[in-house]
Amino acid sequence: MTFGILSLLPSAIAILLAIITRRVLASLGIAVVVGALLLAWRLPVSPEPFGEGSMLPEAFRGSFPLRSLGYLGSHLYFSVFDFDHIRVLVFSLLLGGMTGVLEASQSMRAVMQTLAARIRGRKGGQSLIAGMGLAIFFDDYANTLLLGGTMRRVSDKLRISRAKLAYLVDSTAAPVAGLAVVSTWVATEISLIGEGIPEGVDVTAFSLFLQSIAYRFYPVFALILVLVIARTGRDFGPMLAAEREAVRGIPAGENASNDQPDSDAILPPARGWQWISAVLPVVLCVFAVGWSLYQTGTATLLESGDRIPPGVEGWGLIIGNADSYNALVIGGATGLLAAVLLGWMADFTFAGLRTLGIGILRGAWQIMPAMFVLWLAWALSAMADEGHLDAGGYLKNQISDRLAEWALPTVVFLVAALVAFSTGTSWGTMALLTPLAVQLGFQVSGGAEVNASVLAATGAVLAGSIMGDHCSPISDTTVLSSRACGCDHVQHVRTQMPYSLLAGGVAVGAGTLPAAMGMSPWIGMVIGAAALYGVVRFCGQDVSLLAVEEEMS
Repeated sequence: MTFGILSLLPSAIAILLAIITRRVLASLGIAVVVGALLLAWRLPVSPEPFGEGSMLPEAFRGSFPLRSLGYLGSHLYFSVFDFDHIRVLVFSLLLGGMTGVLEASQSMRAVMQTLAARIRGRKGGQSLIAGMGLAIFFDDYANTLLLGGTMRRVSDKLRISRAKLAYLVDSTAAPVAGLAVVSTWVATEISLIGEGIPEGVDVTAFSLFLQSIAYRFYPVFALILVLVIARTGRDFGPMLAAEREAVRGIPAGENASNDQPDSDAILPPARGWQWISAVLPVVLCVFAVGWSLYQTGTATLLESGDRIPPGVEGWGLIIGNADSYNALVIGGATGLLAAVLLGWMADFTFAGLRTLGIGILRGAWQIMPAMFVLWLAWALSAMADEGHLDAGGYLKNQISDRLAEWALPTVVFLVAALVAFSTGTSWGTMALLTPLAVQLGFQVSGGAEVNASVLAATGAVLAGSIMGDHCSPISDTTVLSSRACGCDHVQHVRTQMPYSLLAGGVAVGAGTLPAAMGMSPWIGMVIGAAALYGVVRFCGQDVSLLAVEEEMS
């Protein structure tokens, strides 16, 4: 039985309520309930959303209220107890725990302070902040807290404004975590992409995730812009005014030391063991993921009797046939175990072990809200799937002949940016829109193969989520960046938004539009990088030179 336009009702309710209430978790919960009511209303048969053996008691197969409870309970149950979904949750919690241990052991903070002590000059300080933002790729929250709290004193000494510090921190945290193959984002992104892949399409979620990285234009351009701003020392708009005040010695406004009492503490210079305990867990985590991908992918190809060709093609086949979820869990467990062992070896005491244990709990707890959002997004996606509400089939019939294939990635990017700006969450926006965007990419392109439009649409929803989050005054990471860096929150939003809008405009002009028309994304990135440099070079001003000119006059 078809649901027509009603098939879009749960997703529409989730998006609208999230925009109005700014509470993504509650909005998704209400949408899942509405989906269950729709299924019970139009499908009087026994609710078996995952086929036979749904494990529903016979009591839930009678009246409308009981069927509604049956659909609701079964979708929630099987969404969280699906084996792949369990591995997504486990990996996210493991990597969150590893991040918590690195924060609790203070080793990474000591390394960052040691590097910062050797910096001289405004450009060198900005470049160091940007470089360390790229290095802490495994978690955006850890990036913000560690970098913002550590570099406040250094930025004040070098007369870099708190607004500039907040921009450099905020505009590297989410983009690098969203692009990294190993981060607290990756398992969630892979899972959401997998929810949107139609049946019969011969592509794995991990393979589609990897291929879409080249089409995530906004986070790439946001990082390029950060590096251009840092290396040239040029600024424009409200940021230029903030930098002028900093160079003139006008003190920064808000001090967030009350929120992060230990963030400004001066630690002794990092010793050799601290360098090892800060870097080795992350290296081992990445290595374990790569090793497991190679092992499982090779085993699958050998079992099927396929020949593994040499070079890049062979690596592509291996990764495409690998068990990505298993690799992520192994990598997360390896990284967490290494972080705990190395952290404890620096202090063989019960108190030290207790501190690391608390760090694990704090790091894992930091991930939990996103995990609940992901759980409800899984349930909503399962309800909207073919055989139930079939929202994708309805959209295909309504949109495929009306929306040009070349326009889809740009529309998805702008819608995702708007939703993220309104809700203040990139994670919630990805959960709401990613499965739908992936389905639309396949349907509008009119085939079961992965092409540029599919990749661009997949990358666009993830990129747009980050852009809207950067511009939103109610974003959790925007607020966290302001507090960690000791910057007035309104000033941070005002100074960062022009840079985010510039990167977003270039992402559309040099990225989503030409890529959907068939141009290589790598060419688009070169064009976009040149455009960003040109805008900064000809529209920006170096406040250091302005200060010299003012003194001479």
